Amino acid sequence: MSQTRKAVIFFLSFFITIIALSLLFQFISPSLVNMDESVMFNVISPLFTTAGLIIFVILQSIIRYLFYKKTLKSNTSFVYANITKFAMKERMLPYAFLLLIHLAPFLGKIVFDYTFMIRILLFIGSIIIIELLLRVSNKKVKVFFQRSGILITGFDARIEIPLGVSINIYNDSGFYSYKDIDEYAVLQDRMELKLINNYGKIVFMANGELKRQVTGLMVQNKIPVRKVIE
Repeated sequence: MSQTRKAVIFFLSFFITIIALSLLFQFISPSLVNMDESVMFNVISPLFTTAGLIIFVILQSIIRYLFYKKTLKSNTSFVYANITKFAMKERMLPYAFLLLIHLAPFLGKIVFDYTFMIRILLFIGSIIIIELLLRVSNKKVKVFFQRSGILITGFDARIEIPLGVSINIYNDSGFYSYKDIDEYAVLQDRMELKLINNYGKIVFMANGELKRQVTGLMVQNKIPVRKVIE
């Protein structure tokens, strides 16, 4: 995906999240006036911030899908494939944000009371929610082989921050022409398509029939094969 499009999706998701949180805060603020300080610090604050993170992840996933919905509907897809599991580096960002939200405030003095235990339970619950979103995402993101190129789209819950050129990303959502493919490799249970300029790879699960069909498309578009010994 182009950096410009990534930036548009990121900032659009970010500003909608801010608006949603502002409306939510205005709605609940009357009930927070006389609330205990420890409850505010250990319960309300991390709960509110975590809600913002989850809203942002879902919004970014939906907006990213809508950007490519027209491409998916308007072009004929010959075949599609399931992507491989997200790599650890692709899953780390939402968990890093959760650590900052829930544990960073305790780098100083920690007060062990019931609200601290609630905060820990909120942290564990947040991890479960993020993990569920990533697992659903891993199943919903597909690789579509179309006449003019390859489209990767679906409910992609990975967080993308547009900070310069991304290198070595696997299965980055977006549309790639066949000219963007440098070479391909056929492995035992999957196929790998290496993108030009070391941008990354498209890696998907493939059985015998799918390998045959995709290999045909690669040969048709004069993409060289890379021999691999497993």
